[in-house]
Order: sequence, then structure tokens, then C-alpha cells
Amino acid sequence: MVKPVQDEENQRLLLDDHKEKHFTSGEVVRDIIIGVSDGLTVPFALAAGLSGADASSSLVLTAGLAEVAAGAISMGLGG
Repeated sequence: MVKPVQDEENQRLLLDDHKEKHFTSGEVVRDIIIGVSDGLTVPFALAAGLSGADASSSLVLTAGLAEVAAGAISMGLGG
């Protein structure tokens, strides 16, 4: 069955006028999610490992803060 020419022209005009409104900041969101995931996982793992090793609380806190600072610098340079 052959479609009328008018229908094809109307469809083409509708498709030409249609604008998709998608979220365009996908890379930024991906970087934020990966950064937050990594930024939360590693310090907690470090703190759990040090506290399990029977280290003093000041050592656990100092090591955790040092890891957060080092992680922020490495993520900043990597990004």
C-alpha cells in the first residue's frame, strides 16, 4: 500500500520541528558519582582496617584525613 505524499510531508515536518530535551551533562554527573563513590569507600575501608589493627584513634583519624586529602588531589589531577 502506498502512503499519500501529504502524510510523508507532514511526518517529515513534525520530525524536523521536534526537539528532544535530554540531560546533556552526562559526563559531569558520571564524574561526580564515581568521585563520591571512591571518595567514601576508600576512607571507610582505611579506617576499618586501621581500627581492626588495634591502632589508636588519633592514628585512625590522621590516616583518614591524609587519605581524603590525597584522594582529593589525585582525583583533581586525574580529572
